[in-house]
Amino acid sequence: MTLSLLLRSAVRCNAANLVKSARITPLKSYSTLVANVQRKAVVQPLAVAKIAAPIVREISVSAPRMAAAGSSHTLLWTVERIVSAGLLAVIPAAFIAPSQVLDALLAISVVIHTHWGVEAMVVDYMRPSVVGNVLPKVAHIALIIISVAALGGLFYFIQNDVGLANGIKRFWAIKGKDAQKS
Repeated sequence: MTLSLLLRSAVRCNAANLVKSARITPLKSYSTLVANVQRKAVVQPLAVAKIAAPIVREISVSAPRMAAAGSSHTLLWTVERIVSAGLLAVIPAAFIAPSQVLDALLAISVVIHTHWGVEAMVVDYMRPSVVGNVLPKVAHIALIIISVAALGGLFYFIQNDVGLANGIKRFWAIKGKDAQKS
């Protein structure tokens, strides 16, 4: 009895019936909402501005100033690709002939490569138009702090311990409990 009541109410309460009965429209996309708001702002004068006291505010009609507004990104792109290709040589060299110089080169290459990758994600996904002006700045500052701390920690490990390549080799050499028994 209860099951039949549930099944009957489920048939009546499916999504299509809800849309028809409540006249629910699907959510509009973000760009559609922004376009409608902009269109209304252009067409309708701001009645509130006429009533309220005037507020002094700087309005800029120029394009937003970017980090490298005066230069091209091709040089940075080229350097990123050189570092990425250089990692293919530095990683094996650091393990074949471990030294502080190669360990430092490996540490710098890996940290800068990772920094640029995460920075690209922050720039792409933490746009000020989507998340506000504060969060992208906080994310960039946190990224810089983490990158500097990682590089400092790796340099400390290289200088005061066995080095980066030898440390990784020792870590790989650790055998688990199962491997020791057999």
